[in-house]
Formats: sequence, C-alpha cells, structure tokens
Amino acid sequence: MAIGILLLAIFVVAAIVMFTRALPAVITLPLMGIALVCGAALIDGNISGQDILKGVISDGALKLHEAMIVSFFGGALSFVMQRSGVAESAVKQGAELVGANPLPVGVFSLLLVALLFTSLGGLGAVIMVSMIVLPMLATVGLSPAAGAGIILFGMSLGGVLNPTNWVIYKNLLGVPFEEIKAYALVVFAVVMLAGCAMIVFELFQSRLVRWELRFVATLAAFLGVLALLCWVLVVSAGGERGGEPAAWLVWTRRAGLALFALVLALMAYDGFGKIQRWRQQEVRIRGWAYLIPVVPLLAILLYDVPILAAFGIGFVYAIFATLRPGSLALAVRALIEGGASVMPAVVLMFGIGILVQAVIGPTGWKDAHGGATWPVLAAIEPVLRQCVPSTPVWYVIGFGLAAPLALYRGPLNVWGLGYGVTAILQSSGVIPPAAIMAMMLSVGQVQGICDPTNTANVWVANHQGVDVQKLMLRTLPFVWVAVFLGLAIAAVRFY
Repeated sequence: MAIGILLLAIFVVAAIVMFTRALPAVITLPLMGIALVCGAALIDGNISGQDILKGVISDGALKLHEAMIVSFFGGALSFVMQRSGVAESAVKQGAELVGANPLPVGVFSLLLVALLFTSLGGLGAVIMVSMIVLPMLATVGLSPAAGAGIILFGMSLGGVLNPTNWVIYKNLLGVPFEEIKAYALVVFAVVMLAGCAMIVFELFQSRLVRWELRFVATLAAFLGVLALLCWVLVVSAGGERGGEPAAWLVWTRRAGLALFALVLALMAYDGFGKIQRWRQQEVRIRGWAYLIPVVPLLAILLYDVPILAAFGIGFVYAIFATLRPGSLALAVRALIEGGASVMPAVVLMFGIGILVQAVIGPTGWKDAHGGATWPVLAAIEPVLRQCVPSTPVWYVIGFGLAAPLALYRGPLNVWGLGYGVTAILQSSGVIPPAAIMAMMLSVGQVQGICDPTNTANVWVANHQGVDVQKLMLRTLPFVWVAVFLGLAIAAVRFY
C-alpha cells in the first residue's frame, strides 16, 4: 500500500509541474513514465533494464503509431482545405444563405465550425475560421462572449467526430471501434444541444429573441432533425447485427455510393473541360469541394472503411475536388507542411505511450514471469480500488463532479495526465473499458471548450476582448450539464 501511494504521488507531482508550467506536457509525461517504472524497479527486482529500455520506452513511444499516422494525413487534409480556399469559401457561402436572423446564424455557425474542424486543426485554422465567423456573428447582434463560445463549442464538436481521437481510445483501451464511433455520435448530439442552449441563453440575455411560435417551431424542427440524423448514424456505426445489415442501411449505402459516383463523374467532366486552357484557369471553388471534410467521415461511419484508408481517400478526393494549376505542388506541400503542423500532437503521443506502457507493463512480461502482475500495477491497484466508483450511479456522480479536473492541465485532461489515469482505471478492473472511454470523451469536452490554458481559447478571448477566465465561466455550466448527460447514457449503455 505504501509503495502504491508513493507511485501515485509521482502523478500528483507531475500534475503540479504541468499546472505551474514548470515543464511542458511533452517532457513531463515521458519523464513521469520513466520515474514510475524506475521507482518500481528499485523496489522489485523483477524489472530489468531491458524491460525499461525496450518494453516501456521503445515500445511505449510506438504504442499510438496508428493514431500518429492518421494525424499526419489529417494534417495534410487540413492543409489542402486551408490553402485551396475551401474552408474560407464555405464560411462565406454559408453566411449568405442564413440571412440576418441571429438564431439561425448562431446555430449554422456552430454546425459549420464543427464540420470544418472534423478535418481542420491548429491555431492557424482557428484564426482563419474565426476571422470570418466572428464578424458575421457580431453583425446579427451576438455578444463577443457568445461568438467566442460558438467557436469553442464548434471546435470541440469537430474534435468529437475526428477519427484520430477514436484511434487513441481503441489503441489504449481495446474498445471495439463500433462502440467508439456510436458513442462519439451520442456525445456530439449532447454537446450540440448544450451549444444550442448557450446560443438561446445568450440571445435571450441580449433580448434578441422572444418565445414566439415561429421561434419555438424552428428550434424544435432543428432539434428533431439533429436527433434523427444522430440516430441513423449511431445505428449505422453499430455495424452489422446477426451478420446482416438492416435493409434500410443497405439502401442508404447504395444511395450514398450512387451520389458519390455522380459527384466523381461531374468532377471528371469539369476536369476534362479545364485541360484545353489549363494555364489560364480561373481558380474557382466548385460545390463538390465542400464535401471534403465529409468524405472520410461518412466512409468510416456508413461503410466501415478503415480510418487510414478513409483519410487517404479523403486526401485524394480533396486534391481532385480543388484541381487547378499547381495542384500537384499543393499535394506535396500538404504532405510535408501539413504533416509538420501536427508534430506537437505526435510528440505528445510519444509521451502518452511511454506513460501508459509504464503503468500497464511491457507486452508479454506477465507470461515471462509466471503470471506475476507488473509491479507498477501491483502497487497501484490496492490504492485505486478504494476510490474508483464501482456502480453506475457513482460512475455518473463521481466523474460528473470531477469533470472540472480536466481544466488547467488537471488529472483528467486528455492531453495531459488523462490517458495515464485511463490506464490506471483500466488496470483496476472495476470500470468496463468502454465506460472509461465514454468518461474521457465526455469529460474531455470540458477541456476542449472551457480550458483557459488552451491556445485557441486564449486567442479567441483576446480577439473578442473577453477575459479568458470569464469565458470559461460562461461556457462551463452548459458543458457540465452535457457531461452529466453523456455519463448517464454511458452508464446505461456500458454497465
């Protein structure tokens, strides 16, 4: 017990180091993993130098290799969308369609930002989208804080549907991919409702809307369509039942393929028309270019295409959908510069992998030592079992109340200690792996939307002239309610 407390103290020290920003997470996480395994090695002689160097450091650094490769192609796809002008054009075209009614403009902006950030990433993308969306929101009367909240909600919603994050949960927890996809759509719907609630609240606070029949009918219709769409995608993401997909799903897939074939035919026809005067081509954004962020997502959700293949298809589609002189050079730059843009996340994944490997132990270690438990786990488990919620009710209450621990680089921050905590929770055997995934995905919305230490939050708050701490307080109540709702659904679904 004393050894377990000592090892958990290393987590506490690491949390303090990251909270005070004495060391960045990319350095703290691998150091913490090495400290854990070295501390256990000093006490338990069964841990060899080979276990530390190869089993923890080398194998741990590559543990999230699939997510790293997906991040690389995601960065390339984001680069194409930004440099080809598709993302900017999508926002401008959408602004012309929704008119000047503040409610439709606010909800549309939320959906549009969410759609774009399923593929976009990085501070550059945040600045580009914000510089177009925020003035549009201001012109219809939304306050600076409301505009900032819409951007942050939209970015986090896009992250929920970003398959890169799904791969991490699959690699770390071994949760079936179908369960991750289906629950991610549930979280998307719940957080979308929270975002709409924030917009309505801000509009009423600014006295821009009243409870009129037209307003209520519009809002109810939108929420109904959202619920129906999410239900269809949740069912389709659940895979085949009894070996055969439902008839309606088969026809939906066939219709989708037919539409995609039609789009490809139109793209080919347009491409052949450009060949005759290729160098004199005027750069124009065609309608099918706006499907770029949707193509890989629907390929994964509706057709069960592997994530890496889906992003490859999406990248090729993006190049041909934006075909123009210099497209080949754009593709090469996207692979190089777009890949470089995600390197901070990839380096962080190195540290996360080392930390998780230090907690759960090298592959095959248990078998090589006659079924003995990895010493780090053996020391931590007795302490952990006394504080991990073991019933569905306490799962919801405990992690719901603890959700703010995702703020300020806290222990539930997914890009900090969060994945280390995930490994410890999994090792306890008290909570089902799918429920751990659901908890991190739900609680992660607090970090994604509200955390004042996020670079995007700081930039958006400064641009809007709003204190970043006050922006956290404006958004946290809505996100917190969504977290409790998401945890409740997870408790019913996975316990």
